[in-house]
Amino acid sequence: MCGRERKPNVSSDQLWKILTEWVYPALLVLFFFGLTIFVHELGHFLVAKRRRMKIERFSIGFGPKIFGWTGRDGVDYRVAWLPFGGYVALPQMAPMEALEGKSESKTEELPPASPSSKIMVALAGPLLNVVFAFGLACLVWGVGLPTPVNPSVIGWVEPGSLEEQSGLRPRDRIVQVNDRPVKTWMEVNRAVAISREPTVRLVVDRAGERLEFWVEATFDKQIGIKTINLYPQGRPFARAVLPGSPAEQAGVQAGDKFLAVGAAPVSSAEELRELTGKCADQPTPFKVLRAGKILVLTITPALDPKEKVGRIGIQLGDELEYRMTRPGPTPWAQFDDILRMMGDTVYALAHAKQTGIGARSSSGPVGIMGGWWYEIIHGGVMRGVWFAVLLNLNLAILNLLPLPVLDGGHIIFSMIEAALRRPLPARFVSALQTGFAALLIGFMLYITFFDIQRMSFGRLRLGRPVETNAPAAQP
Repeated sequence: MCGRERKPNVSSDQLWKILTEWVYPALLVLFFFGLTIFVHELGHFLVAKRRRMKIERFSIGFGPKIFGWTGRDGVDYRVAWLPFGGYVALPQMAPMEALEGKSESKTEELPPASPSSKIMVALAGPLLNVVFAFGLACLVWGVGLPTPVNPSVIGWVEPGSLEEQSGLRPRDRIVQVNDRPVKTWMEVNRAVAISREPTVRLVVDRAGERLEFWVEATFDKQIGIKTINLYPQGRPFARAVLPGSPAEQAGVQAGDKFLAVGAAPVSSAEELRELTGKCADQPTPFKVLRAGKILVLTITPALDPKEKVGRIGIQLGDELEYRMTRPGPTPWAQFDDILRMMGDTVYALAHAKQTGIGARSSSGPVGIMGGWWYEIIHGGVMRGVWFAVLLNLNLAILNLLPLPVLDGGHIIFSMIEAALRRPLPARFVSALQTGFAALLIGFMLYITFFDIQRMSFGRLRLGRPVETNAPAAQP
């Protein structure tokens, strides 16, 4: 052979891993996210056309145009750079120039749209999202849904702890937190997180007998959530430890199972990444289980200068498994579960002083797409479809809030116009819309900042093990 043989930088296994765990899920996320926005704006578009209203633009995204075309109907169809939503530019509705750009039409020369037309156009977007969500929920019901196998069985009680002294034991199944029935650790964590009291009431099933315990809930300021000192059966573990990493320096070994970061128990690799990511450059106690013994290792996660999250330098495995449930939950059960989750969020935000959950805990487009990606990569396409049901229903409800800029604001403006029998002053409406648009943009940037901090995208490094970041948005 002439010359030296060139060695490939990326093996076929690594390339396949990139395609299946990154490219394919990312494309699915972008498709479903774009489809959700498209469906919402399509509702506005179709009803506006039906009501013979002037339509200037149909945009998926805000800001400068990536690509687009002008249809035979004269409408400017486009895809824009900022994926915070979309819009249908209707100059006969309340002015939205702060988000949609300057109108090309002279509003005074257009025939005024009736309040009823404006209300129907505003309602059409959320309504089509609900219809779309119901269709997807029917698909989940028929095909089936991969469900995490994460029963609320206590896997470990720390020896000598108050929990052990109170009588709690491994293999006890938690069936109730305060007044809320629970079946999985995710439900346990959610119920504890939104609890307003310093102690929580646990009801456990032990060999068919129901027992009641009161357990102290600890709020970890570093992590930002309220937790209890009990651990599930399934735990993330270290597949490999990178040489010279913070984890190796602290004594982490391959096979160590992670129980908690600070005071926050972990039940999946993703939770561990989230929690670690918030502890960059901060000495943090990590509880690990090794050969049946609990060790507390103080690790200082290294700050990644690009991703702005903490890393400890291990390749993670996750004991959490998914099991296909056929048929899946009914559409009504899915809607009920999603509405309960939204209710929990509202409750936690309304009592932020007691729960510690604030606006920074919310997720914007970046966090939503990250959560979507996580569902697809771990649970498959149908978990992604289920997440689409959740997002469409959330989008419909949030857009109906009676705030300027949102669809609910347009409905309120139109109802006032109908009651007064004259349009509201254009300058007044424009000032309100512009002010709330600025607040909305600021809020989106605020939560996106924390989304990016929590994100664990970019953990993959070709030719070496995956390092850990850490989220804390959904512990």
